[in-house]
Amino acid sequence: MSTEPNQEPPIQEPVEIPPATPGTPTEPPLEQPPGNPQPDVPPPMRDPGAPPRPEELPGQTPDEVPVRGPQGPRTPSPATD
Repeated sequence: MSTEPNQEPPIQEPVEIPPATPGTPTEPPLEQPPGNPQPDVPPPMRDPGAPPRPEELPGQTPDEVPVRGPQGPRTPSPATD
């Protein structure tokens, strides 16, 4: 057996990856340790003078627009003399 110094190793065929089965999603890797899904994202900040955001919508709010009172005196129509 003679070995030549410039002999290249045989080329290996790439391993064929089978296609995903339809309807069967691939599972994401489990988080180690389980916890916050976005550990690098800080919570949203607010301005120091801004009021805190409400956790939920308020209940019944009072009417802020005043209700119109009774009709005042009407001006006579210019067509009537």
